[in-house]
Amino acid sequence: MAGLDTRSRAILKEIIRVHVDTGRPVSSRTLFKCDRFALSPASIRNIMADLTDGGYLVQPHTSAGRVPTDRAYRIYIDELMRQRRVSDDVREQVGSDLDSAGGDVSRLFSAASRLLSQLSGEVGFVVAPDALHTVVKSLRFLAVAPGKVLVVQVNEPDVVISRVLETEIAYTSEELDALSERLTREYGGRTLHEVRQRLVMALAREREEAGRMMGRAAELARRALEKKDSEDSVFFDGTARLLEKPEFADVLSLRRVFQAFEEKAKVLDLVSRYLDAPGTSVVLGSEDSHVVDPRLSAVLTSYGTGETLTGMLGVIGPARREYTRVIPVVELLGRAVSDRLDRREAESSDSEGGPR
Repeated sequence: MAGLDTRSRAILKEIIRVHVDTGRPVSSRTLFKCDRFALSPASIRNIMADLTDGGYLVQPHTSAGRVPTDRAYRIYIDELMRQRRVSDDVREQVGSDLDSAGGDVSRLFSAASRLLSQLSGEVGFVVAPDALHTVVKSLRFLAVAPGKVLVVQVNEPDVVISRVLETEIAYTSEELDALSERLTREYGGRTLHEVRQRLVMALAREREEAGRMMGRAAELARRALEKKDSEDSVFFDGTARLLEKPEFADVLSLRRVFQAFEEKAKVLDLVSRYLDAPGTSVVLGSEDSHVVDPRLSAVLTSYGTGETLTGMLGVIGPARREYTRVIPVVELLGRAVSDRLDRREAESSDSEGGPR
């Protein structure tokens, strides 16, 4: 990337701008006619050929122009892009819509995901802090009746959740004690989301290796920790907007992406990897398989300051997007959601303190 000279960078930046606007390959003739460069058509063609050789452009068809690769988008995002200022109208819309949610956190997250989708033209999402931060401290299984096992789940900091599972397996007290010890040893101190992931992997290994003991432990723990609809902590809006994108004109790839959004665990996988990243992250599908599809990219930022736990929000859409407009919108929503959570926290503290 550092090897690109000033002229190559200017040409690459213009190709990205035109391709984002039109969705079509960009030819050297188009660049020459725009009259932005004091270069001959031959010079522009040579620079485009060098950019193609360097992996920044690709030619979809023999007679077509060039389109940017993810490598081109990466250098554009990191070095060439100048972000736009969010308009006052957009700021007012964000403030009004989020304020209308009142003190209800679920309504706040729903409003934020809807705004992200509307203002970006892509899929907006918000991941609530609990989905990322709940840490399992220990698991204990106790036989309470024939075919019934009591699960005692302790989360940090000493939050106890219990439920009764019905099972056809006749577990002995000794076996349940052993399962409790093993699962607490292997999964204690990990987030709930991470534990669920590892249990799925353990079950897959058990099926391959016929590990009866671990299989029974993993299955019991999976049922104990399975996510209920009421515990859903990922808010989506605008998945149908992908239908408007030419990148997903084929039904099979669109179906695969929709299924990934429905599972929601894949989005949790993605944001968990960038939760501690400073500022805003732009993740291209070719760089991280957790983006679901190599033609997609995600713009992510965290929210929550002070005493509030950190969650994440952002947008998912094609790599061919107007980053100069989308990134400031995501950052604005991150700050706006943080402000309202802090305000809610302060109001809650005041009401608990009461009059002095």
